[in-house]
Amino acid sequence: MTSPPEEQSPSLASGAVGAGLGCLVGAFIVPIVVFIVVLIGERFNPACGTPGDSGGCEMGLTSATIMAVVPGVLIGLVVGFVLGLRSGSRQKPN
Repeated sequence: MTSPPEEQSPSLASGAVGAGLGCLVGAFIVPIVVFIVVLIGERFNPACGTPGDSGGCEMGLTSATIMAVVPGVLIGLVVGFVLGLRSGSRQKPN
């Protein structure tokens, strides 16, 4: 007698691995994007770079970049978990 083929259920382990990798990727990519967007936005601000600015534009750039790490980790967590579950639920050819 032959045994029936085993059905593979979506594994939470693949979702956890995807979430971990997504956290790392999100923690780097989102702050870089925020840095570039704020840098471009401040380029068009006529007050930036004047003596009355006293480094306010630079501090805005720094604080926005640092604060973007937390949303980047959360976005990476969700996207990585979903992609990990998707890749783990695919049928592997024999």
